[in-house]
Amino acid sequence: MTPRPRRFAASIAACAVLLGSATAARAQPLDTASALDALRDARSACRADDGALWGRSLCGPVALVDGATRLVIANDSVGGRRFLPFGDAYVTTLPASQYVANTSFRWGGREWTMVALPLPRDRWARAALVLHEAFHREQAGLGLRAPDALNNHLDERAGRTWLRLEYRALAQALDALPGDEAAARRHAGAALLFRAHRRALYPGSDSLEAALEIQEGLGEYTGQRLASRLTGDGPARSARHVRDYERTPSFVRAFAYGTGPAVGLLLDRFAGSWRTAVRTRRDPGALLAGALGLQLPDDLAVAARARADAYGWAEVDREEAARDSARAPVVRAYRARLADGPTVTLRQDRDSLSWSFDPTTLVGFDLRTTVYPVGTFSAPWGRLEVERGGVLVHNDFDWLRVGAPATSVPAEARRVAGDGWTLTLAAGWSLRPDPAKRGSWVVTAERPD
Repeated sequence: MTPRPRRFAASIAACAVLLGSATAARAQPLDTASALDALRDARSACRADDGALWGRSLCGPVALVDGATRLVIANDSVGGRRFLPFGDAYVTTLPASQYVANTSFRWGGREWTMVALPLPRDRWARAALVLHEAFHREQAGLGLRAPDALNNHLDERAGRTWLRLEYRALAQALDALPGDEAAARRHAGAALLFRAHRRALYPGSDSLEAALEIQEGLGEYTGQRLASRLTGDGPARSARHVRDYERTPSFVRAFAYGTGPAVGLLLDRFAGSWRTAVRTRRDPGALLAGALGLQLPDDLAVAARARADAYGWAEVDREEAARDSARAPVVRAYRARLADGPTVTLRQDRDSLSWSFDPTTLVGFDLRTTVYPVGTFSAPWGRLEVERGGVLVHNDFDWLRVGAPATSVPAEARRVAGDGWTLTLAAGWSLRPDPAKRGSWVVTAERPD
């Protein structure tokens, strides 16, 4: 480590003490040099873009946050909050009520970008991450925000198989750019054929997939496009990302991080005005199909299978068969715990729920509900923290379920613990027996006397 990071690390510990952090000693390992470099790179990239990509600047407040200490290294200060200058940045602490996550959030009357530390070591990946989240800060203003769509069919064998083949074809299309346009078109056409076949297998999945590609795929495309301009990397760098992403454990809430940048970069080559068109026709894949003049065959299954061997069908099919066998007992255990056995049900309006989770770990329980193995959830009823055992969440986010506690719960209890989870109830809410299911409970708003 160079002298500068050591000096900065000591400064962070001092800042923690001055700002009142109770875990100042844990701030020492922070790679503060990387954090400052990330803020500088984000500033350079968004200034170089100057709003050209989306017609709106991505420059704005960015907070890099350490989850253990809640210390913030930011490119701007926050009105009414204690902060300390730190190089060409600032250090402060995150409000106790705010989750630490890669997201956009409102702070001090402004929209901020938050990125959780530590950051990737690779400069391109680090810049892509921060700029992806900067896009989210501006996404609503661009008219490109979409619902948080879950694609549970992508946890099933066929859904995963055809998605992985699509990834491989997209990566080869990017590798062909910029020199071999004919090869890029051929591989992109194969990717869209595999996509069309997958969607035909799961009616309604076209809308769900398109929504997540708008919400997350456009952000990942933006991050990678600007990171490549910053570092001088070409489409092959994004192709490598797509190939690596094929090994993601779960695609339910994560697939668009792989398809989004590939489809976007191909659209840049074959349909330069697509970033305007996507605001009304909210399906990047459909725009790419139109730009390529793709005509789908009548028998999608036969045509897709005929082209699949060129992209490693045998390997993918074998691996997905093994994964499906290993997944079955896991889903059975979740069913016994979160559906068939006694449970605790929490209900809320979709818009009142906020949560923090890892999108690459979700388990598609069925096509309407999803298991989050771990996560933190808040709503008017209070705060639920799940460290193991999972929580079953309806895909409309109107209810959650965890396994019931082993013992009876006093009506006046404000903190309830089960196997792997803890529920802290807000004032005016209590846990009551569920009249519809023996041994189960429901969180209910208390009636005034």
